[in-house]
Amino acid sequence: MKNKYLKETIECLENYREYKERLELKKGFLKKLKSERENNDREADIKSTAYDVTPAKTNKVTSIVEKIAIKNIQMEVDLEDEIDSLQFYIRRIDLSLMDLKKEWRDILELKYIGGYTWEYVTRKMGLSESTCRRYSEKGIKALANKIKGDESYIDLPLFKYIYIDKVE
Repeated sequence: MKNKYLKETIECLENYREYKERLELKKGFLKKLKSERENNDREADIKSTAYDVTPAKTNKVTSIVEKIAIKNIQMEVDLEDEIDSLQFYIRRIDLSLMDLKKEWRDILELKYIGGYTWEYVTRKMGLSESTCRRYSEKGIKALANKIKGDESYIDLPLFKYIYIDKVE
């Protein structure tokens, strides 16, 4: 039975590689921004690495340089937040995958994270396609349970009554 939580779990696995690549790109960009700022600070003989704004009497920043500095710092802060959320997302999937049986994890990594065909997965694992599909289904259900917890059972008839307030 493929409810929305199983589909979301499959999407998480399919997007995993993309998110890891995006994380590395964002880390590289943040490192580049910080090194450029430090180089600019050294060239301008600025001793501190933080930009402290001294507002005018109207609390308005008037200098173009101050505006650019504030924008650059805000960009760094936003990037750090994005990196933290991506790391949390990836770490959560990694930890959930580690709790699965080895065969289930290997099949999920090959099929959904690696994007390989069932034919390749069966050859690599040395199992029949039906066994690989069965392990995949069991792994997806276990992963959905680890990621979503009790919410993953809401669509089953028995659990609709337990979580009636959560059902749409």
